[in-house]
Amino acid sequence: MVASLDSSEELSSEKLTGKPRRQVLLTLLLGGTVISFSNSALNPAIPVFMSVFDVDIVMGGWVLNAYVLSMSVGLMLSGYLHKKFAFRPVYLTAIIGFMLGSVIGMCAPSMTMVIIARAIQGLSGGLTIPISIGMLYQIYPQHRHGRVMALWGIVIMMSLAFGPLVGAYLVEQFTWWTLFAVTLPLSAVVTLMVWRFLPNIGSPKVDKTFDVKGFVSLLVWLLALMTWLSMLKTGFYSSLASVIETSLLAAIFLISFMVWWAYERRQIQPLLNVRLFSNTVYLHSTIISVTQTLGLMVGLLLLPILVQEVMGKSALWTGVILMTATLMSSITTHFAGKRVDKYGARDIGILGIVLSASSMLLLAWCLYQPTLWLLIVIMSLQGVGVGMAYLPTTTVGFSSLAKEMVTEGAALNNISRRIVSTIFITLVTVYVAGRGAQLLAAGNRQSVGTAIQEIFVVLAVILFLTIFSARRLPKAVLMSK
Repeated sequence: MVASLDSSEELSSEKLTGKPRRQVLLTLLLGGTVISFSNSALNPAIPVFMSVFDVDIVMGGWVLNAYVLSMSVGLMLSGYLHKKFAFRPVYLTAIIGFMLGSVIGMCAPSMTMVIIARAIQGLSGGLTIPISIGMLYQIYPQHRHGRVMALWGIVIMMSLAFGPLVGAYLVEQFTWWTLFAVTLPLSAVVTLMVWRFLPNIGSPKVDKTFDVKGFVSLLVWLLALMTWLSMLKTGFYSSLASVIETSLLAAIFLISFMVWWAYERRQIQPLLNVRLFSNTVYLHSTIISVTQTLGLMVGLLLLPILVQEVMGKSALWTGVILMTATLMSSITTHFAGKRVDKYGARDIGILGIVLSASSMLLLAWCLYQPTLWLLIVIMSLQGVGVGMAYLPTTTVGFSSLAKEMVTEGAALNNISRRIVSTIFITLVTVYVAGRGAQLLAAGNRQSVGTAIQEIFVVLAVILFLTIFSARRLPKAVLMSK
């Protein structure tokens, strides 16, 4: 039994079958459920945080940004920790850290402490996700990766689906701090299961050194970038001098990132193995997952504001809409996971991209006269598109890597999604605030709604462009190296 393993004993993935394998799977699914639920449950409460702590949309957006940014830090560390230690101690530390963040969030007296709590939770989530995926790819054979990842995706999607509804209910019936308290019981159960069931499966022992220079430089770059973006004047595009200044600073950030990228490519043991992008299948699958994440994250940010602030509806309706969309995505993911094992992800990925991009255009169109039922239908369409485009293409990308590289691949994929989506979300909040004020001054009573419309159109264009990446994917799943 897995439970009888001593903490210092190693178990090879080939020996883990039957009941022990199912126990590991259940443990990882429950851990992913906690992380994903917390990720989405707070989103309907963003307007509540803005009201309770008297902050604007830019500060309110940091409830989401702090989680995503700190998750990026966890993802940076996961590759090193995966090489240095076995799965169990790292996963256990992450879950305990997540519980600590929940306790701090419950007791938070200010918006700053709420953001700190979310940062701690995000750091823990960043450690658990690539480790979980890496373990699943090790304990299951390649021909079952699609089905296992489909199951993983369904559970994560269901957690994301019910998170907004439960979160909205807790905010309306009780108070905001219950959003943190609700995750504590399940987190405690996961901790016990990790201690009992998770074996010490790990990568082959290597002399892994931590890329301190790469870590510190990327962390400083991220913090500087996010600070600059959050302080960016909402009307920076109103004068030529301001546009030039903003463009120069953006160029400096871009060049400095390119310097960091070149440094990482030269390292034998890099912080993030950016050389994995030399794998064409992995590269294009990551591009698709990044853009699909943009659609999801912007929806999580803007939909509560649209429903509660623009339409004046209850937070529960935000939860219902998001839950319906994610349920549709879960159902689609189930069927897509079975198909990708046999037929690959190219065709189904293209169809998913078309549907998710079309849903963005429909959202922009329906905002002329928004109704709840129409939002539910359109968001359900987006859910179907994401279910077809996101997980199947990501699964194929991971399957194109050697098994021992999947954890690093998962970390690189996730941090790419987090960094790009954090930057995009920050720009969106600045644009909506600035554009909304500009339109309001011009006499547009639906100023915020109009600004949100424009964001949805831009997203649709970005999503349509990724069809070119989907066409680069194989028609059949590649065998692991």
